[in-house]
Amino acid sequence: MNVDEMKDVREFRAGAPKPDRARLAEGRDRLSSATVRDRGRRRLRADWRLAAVGAAAALTAVAVLASGLGGGGHSDVEPTVPAGTRTVQGSVKEVLERAATTVERADPPPTPHAGQWIYEKKLAASPGIWPDSAGQPEPEPEPEPQEHWERYADPRFENGKEGDDRSMRERLRFLDELPDDPAAVLKKVRAYYPSGKGDPEPEGEHDMRALSVLFESQPVPPQALAKLYRALAAVPGVEVTDHLVRDLAGRDALAFGHDEKGQKVRREILIDPHTYQYLGDRWLVVKDYKDTFPGAGDTPDRPWKVGDIMFQNALLATGVVDHKGDRP
Repeated sequence: MNVDEMKDVREFRAGAPKPDRARLAEGRDRLSSATVRDRGRRRLRADWRLAAVGAAAALTAVAVLASGLGGGGHSDVEPTVPAGTRTVQGSVKEVLERAATTVERADPPPTPHAGQWIYEKKLAASPGIWPDSAGQPEPEPEPEPQEHWERYADPRFENGKEGDDRSMRERLRFLDELPDDPAAVLKKVRAYYPSGKGDPEPEGEHDMRALSVLFESQPVPPQALAKLYRALAAVPGVEVTDHLVRDLAGRDALAFGHDEKGQKVRREILIDPHTYQYLGDRWLVVKDYKDTFPGAGDTPDRPWKVGDIMFQNALLATGVVDHKGDRP
C-alpha cells in the first residue's frame, strides 16, 4: 500500500466524497466492510485497488466452503495442521504450480444463469484505524459472520455502465477467455482492471490488486483458477511465506505477498494448503511507521508495528441460489 492509498483509507473514514466514477470498481465493499462495518451493502465506495475478497466454485443450492474443492462442504473453521508440518516447502513457483495442477483436475461447476444470485458468507476485521485521544487504536469488535447476495447478471454493471465495476457474469466470461501463458494472463488482467491515469504504482503491485479482484469471482472454473495461480507466480516480486499462517477464521493458510522496495504494507492472498482453494486476504504491516492525520484537528498519530494486520478477510462459504435471501 502506498502513501496515496493510506490517504484514501483515512479520508474514507472521515466521510470523504465519492471518487471519480471511472475509478470505482469491484473491490470496494471490502474497504467498506473492514472500516465502517457496513456489511449490508454490496455496492462499493472506494478504488477497486484497495480491496477484494475472493470466492471458490459453487453449485446451485450447494454450499462450497472456502477451503473445499467444489461440493460436499465442511465446517466453517478448518482443523489446523500439526506444528511439525507448518513449514512451507518449495519456491513460490513450485507451490503455486502444485496449486494449479490440483485445482485444474476438478470438474467445472455449472454456469449460473440470469436471475440467479451469488451467496457468500465471510468475516472481515481491522485492528482499528482511528486512535483515541491518548493515541491508542480503538479496539475492533469481535468479527461476526456476514452474509451477502449479489445478482449474477446485473444489467447495471454490464456493458461498461460502471467502468470496470462489472457483474459476476461479465467477469466469468473474462475468466473463460484467459490464455494459457501466465505473462499473457497478467497483461489481460492489467487491461481489464487498469490503474487509472497518472497512477505511479509498480507493475507488480498493479498485478496483485487486479488478481485479488478476480479471485473473488464465483463460481470460478477450475481451469481459470489454475491460470490465475500460474499468473500469480509470475508477478514480479511475489513471495510465499515460509510457514503457514492463520486466517481470520483460524484456518491454516498459505500466504502469497508482493514485496516492493520501500513498501510499508504488503497485500497477501491466502490459499488453503490442502485443497488450494482461495480463503481470503489480509494487509500485513512490514515496516514500523506512523500514520498521520494532517488537517484532522487534535487526532493523534496512528502507530503501526511490523506484524500488525491492518485488514483481513476470510471467506467462509459460497453458493449459487435462485433467490436473494436463499442459502445453499
